[in-house]
Amino acid sequence: MLQLEIDIYEKNGYHIFRFKEDIGLGTDLAGLKAIIEKYLDQGTRSVAIAFTQSSYLYTKSIAVLIACSEMIKDAGGQLAIIEANSDIMDILSVIDFDKVIKIFATENDLAPDAVSHSPASQKI
Repeated sequence: MLQLEIDIYEKNGYHIFRFKEDIGLGTDLAGLKAIIEKYLDQGTRSVAIAFTQSSYLYTKSIAVLIACSEMIKDAGGQLAIIEANSDIMDILSVIDFDKVIKIFATENDLAPDAVSHSPASQKI
């Protein structure tokens, strides 16, 4: 299984999970759920996911995002997507996922809480 590298850091009260590689048809995002679960166990409640500008979501990746959204919501938190390209925006809009999660143009648009930037990288 191909491992994806993700930069994880905090900004404006959110833990931002920024993919460093394109997400596509053969991408398995199952590891993302485990990482988010670990952060939820540590008290994180606001998570934002940033895909590359060439990423595209397919059924399996959307299913993982829905599972992550439900898991975060059950923990009393919020999932957001930032910097989504037009393909991702179209897909999320068609399935009404944009009504379930917040979508922000940039990470600077996230809720203005205390800013902390401590980058970490993780592979899934």
